[in-house]
Parts: sequence; C-alpha cells; structure tokens
Amino acid sequence: MLEAWKHILNIPCDISTCSSSILDASVVGHRVIVRLDAAIRDVLAHASRDAAAPASLLQPLETLLLYAWQELNTGKWSDVDANWHALYAAVSWLKAVATVLVRGGQPTEALGEEVIRICDMGHLMGGDVWEGILIHTISNVEKYRSGVAAYDGHSSAGNTDHLHPAKRPKPSHRPAIRHPIPTVHLPSLQAFHSTYLSTHTPVIIQGALSTWPALDKWSPEYLRQVCGSRTVPVELGRRYTDTDWTQQLMTVGQFIDRYIYLRDNPDGQMAYLAQHELFRQAPGLADDIITPDYVAFAGDDEPDVNAWFGPEGTVSPLHYDPKENFLCQVMGEKFIRLYREEESERLYPHESKMLGNTSQVDVENPDLDRFPKFSEAKYEEGILEAGDMLYIPARCWHFVRSLSVSFSVSFWFNGQNDASSN
Repeated sequence: MLEAWKHILNIPCDISTCSSSILDASVVGHRVIVRLDAAIRDVLAHASRDAAAPASLLQPLETLLLYAWQELNTGKWSDVDANWHALYAAVSWLKAVATVLVRGGQPTEALGEEVIRICDMGHLMGGDVWEGILIHTISNVEKYRSGVAAYDGHSSAGNTDHLHPAKRPKPSHRPAIRHPIPTVHLPSLQAFHSTYLSTHTPVIIQGALSTWPALDKWSPEYLRQVCGSRTVPVELGRRYTDTDWTQQLMTVGQFIDRYIYLRDNPDGQMAYLAQHELFRQAPGLADDIITPDYVAFAGDDEPDVNAWFGPEGTVSPLHYDPKENFLCQVMGEKFIRLYREEESERLYPHESKMLGNTSQVDVENPDLDRFPKFSEAKYEEGILEAGDMLYIPARCWHFVRSLSVSFSVSFWFNGQNDASSN
C-alpha cells in the first residue's frame, strides 16, 4: 500500500483482536464472528504488501454487509439490536480499505470519493466503531485531498464567485406578522431561565450567535467545499405529510446542485436536508458553531444537534417535539408560527401513532369545514433571520417555512423541568 494511504487509513495495529470487543456472538452468531475475523486477517495481510489485492478480497465483505443490511431492515429500526449496526459499520470500514487495496492504492480523486461514500454509508447505517474509525478515515481523506488541491493551486469547487442560488418557479411569500413572538437581546442566563425556560415561553434571542464563525463563512459553496462529498439522507417533497414524500441518499454536493442551484431540475422539485446529524459526519463544519450557554445552564450537556438545509419554500408541517429546542438561524430566513401546548385540542393531531405529534391542518391554507376549531387557536409568529435563535419549549407546536435558501441548526435538550414530558 502506498505510504499516503497508510497514513490516511491509519489502520490500528490491534484491530485483528477487535471483533469480540464490538460484537456479541450470542446475537450475531458464531459464524458471523468467524467470518469477520477471517476478513480482518485477509485485509490486514494484503495491506502489508506492495502489490494490488485481488478483487476476491471484497466478496466476503459484501456478503457480511448484505447479511447485516437484511437484519437492519427487518422490522422496526428502533428494535434492531446494536450489534447489527456495529457489524455494518466495521465491515464498511474494511470494505473501504479493501477497495483501496484492490485498486492498487493510487490516491486518485475518484478513489477518495469512493472511500468516503463507503465510510459514510457505514456511519449512517451503523454509527461508528473502533474509536470512531469511520469518521477519522473520512477526515483524513478530506485533509489529504485539500492538501493536494492547495499544493496544485486548484480547488475542487473551482471559481464559484459567480454562483448564486436559483430563483424558484413559485417564490415563497413573506407574510405579515400579526401576533409577534417576543424578541430580546442576549438575556442573562438567570433571566432566560426564570422568564422563559421555567415558564415554557417561546422567545427569539438576538445576538446569541454573534461568536459563530458560521455566520460569516457559510454559503452553499462553502458547504460544498467542507462536506460536499458526504452522503446524506434527503427528503424529497415539500412536506413529510404529503403522499408523494420520500427520501433519497445523495451527496451534499449533488443536493446543492439540484435543489439549491436547480441544475437538471427545471420544475423546481423541492427537497430538504432535514433533521440530520451532519456535524457528526463533518467535524470541520462543527467547528463553525458553538453550543449556546443557555443549553448547559438548563442542565443538559449533550444536546441533540441537527442540521436543516434547504431551498426557499421548504415546509415543516405544524408539529411538536418532546424536547426543548433552540433553533439557530445561520443562513437565510424562516417564517415561524407557534401554538402553545394548551391549544392542542384545536389543532387536530393525526390519529395514527406515527404522526400523533403532527397536525392535520395546513396552517397557511386551513380547511375550516373539516377543522372548524382551528380558527379559535391562539398563536404567535415571527421571522427568524440569520443570527437569531428561537427558543421553542417542549411540546410547543410549530410550523416552519423557509423564505429563502436557509440553513438552521437545532439543539434539542432536556430542561430541568421537562423530565415528565420526555
């Protein structure tokens, strides 16, 4: 293997003894353990040689991945044993290494993208194993590619000064605000807790993101540069309650081209990179954001951090979440409509368990013949601009529509008073 790939892959010297540390034979079976151990030995043996490995090195790995895939997609995702996730993650990394070996180790752009794609799938489906080896490998590949591009005087994104998000066929209108959400500028931690968190009162906090590098740095092309090769799940359709809504895996770069710039998308089909842990996949992007002090002060040191990136016109239907939420607007603007928990009876939640936290009402075009009480529901609304942070209490209903190309970061956390509602 070429020295460059030895550094990039950073193969642990004790990995040959690691299958027992990540898998329980009583769950996956003794035969799976034996096959995984054999695959590890074969991959390590070929990694120590200078010659290209035979294509047959990949076959047992493909078999193990297929077996794990079948287990992951049998029954409910939440009921799948963690061992199957770990198996998929471990074999994905081995497949990435084997792919390099089979192709002779020449560090080309195409091979780097393939290694990232394989590791991304492993991380999406399995999480990570062996002290975060999938994310470390991806980061090493990206650092190597960036170094080569800088040395050659080239950028993978090219000259992008002329690129701007395309206007969509039906622009998203900016509504008049009738009942504004309270807005304050950087309240003290104590004031936020006593006035808003403890009383479950929504508020827009201005100035809370002033120290975020993301405010000055992020644009569609910056995102492409930092994480354009990363594979992510994208929602296709305007809202998740629509019958034609679906999901598709694609790279961030492909998403930007098709749904932000509308390349090969003349009808302006809508898509949304929504509720995704992008910052775990792309640590370089995570360096540009900072967890608000209000979260830690509320008593939760490990909030769930998700990315919400999409074109003008994306919609999150009226729904509530069981956790407290800080919605931080980094790029673009969003229209927000909020209803307190006590208005739930007038919001007509879906009867199915899966959509029980989602209203049947189209907030901006309600059918009052079907949902007559909706007109009586009290609400607050506002425009969330870049640099603003919105506190959404647990179980507070919220409707969100982007008014432009938008990137938001949500911090879901457990407040000190919310144990009973989670």
